[in-house]
Amino acid sequence: GVSKVSVSHEPMEAVKGADVIYTDVWASMGQKEELEIRKKAFKGFTVDEAMMEQAGPQATFMHCLPAERGLETTDGVMEAPYSVVFQEAENRMHAQ
Repeated sequence: GVSKVSVSHEPMEAVKGADVIYTDVWASMGQKEELEIRKKAFKGFTVDEAMMEQAGPQATFMHCLPAERGLETTDGVMEAPYSVVFQEAENRMHAQ
């Protein structure tokens, strides 16, 4: 198949028809002092149920963990059937 990568500053537009929605922590270890700045910069980019619905029923959610629920994503998305975050974490155990 053909792959397509795009960059957008409009998250709800960007996820339309996406097969995978992938996010990461907004402030990693050593960057926690930047968290408030990043919260403002990433406002509107929290992956929530509405965003996953906009992507469509084929969409899978991924996050490399640990996730700060309520920032990068919601509890509902993390625990949803379309989330593979725990399988992803288990796979990393065998590779790292």
